[in-house]
Amino acid sequence: MLKVKSINAFYGDIQILHNVSLEVGKGEIVTLLGSNGAGKTTTIKAICNLNPAKSGEILFLDKHIEKTPSYKFPHLGISLVPEGRHLFPDMSVKDNLLMGAYGQNDKSAINSALEEVYDIFPRLKERSSQQAGTLSGGEQQMCAIGRGLMIHPMLMILDEPSLGLAPVIVDKIFDALKLLQTRDNVTFLLIEQNAQLALECSNRAYVMENGSIVIEGKAEEMLSSKEVQKAYLGL
Repeated sequence: MLKVKSINAFYGDIQILHNVSLEVGKGEIVTLLGSNGAGKTTTIKAICNLNPAKSGEILFLDKHIEKTPSYKFPHLGISLVPEGRHLFPDMSVKDNLLMGAYGQNDKSAINSALEEVYDIFPRLKERSSQQAGTLSGGEQQMCAIGRGLMIHPMLMILDEPSLGLAPVIVDKIFDALKLLQTRDNVTFLLIEQNAQLALECSNRAYVMENGSIVIEGKAEEMLSSKEVQKAYLGL
């Protein structure tokens, strides 16, 4: 579904990504692991053309998207849930969710998507008229993911969905991701600091160091890799 081929990206004159290549197949959950500063978020920004790659290729459904403006990505079926959620704090939960469908004209489809989000995250329905800024951290993350689901994405990219959340909330969010994968065939590219949890729910994974991919393979193999265990799982 998504193919990234030898991309290089810079911040100013400083090169951050060095020939990064990865693939995400339809229906997969693929995790990108690495320490802070490894280049994970820069990779996502390059894919979504928020910080365009200087060279390399990015294909979605076999079509080049390197030069596609980022605001057109929802129309392609790609949604991004950024680190930090970036909700509109003074707007209601419902209005934040509806922002995820901005630019769509089919009211029936929008209402259907909204009900599907409420079905996955019942807490959001309970809080639908509440200002998003007054939600707990876990509820805000649910709202951010729900907003991304409003376009019925084929590919959802999530940057640190568990950051700063209580373990019980993290489990609920990852349960929702697995449900979306198995029930709705949503494909995920995931950046996650909780390597153990991410690998347990993923099909495949990549490890980044200093802007390069250094390890790749099946998630179950990563879990049993002594190198990965020592560096990322604390074992």
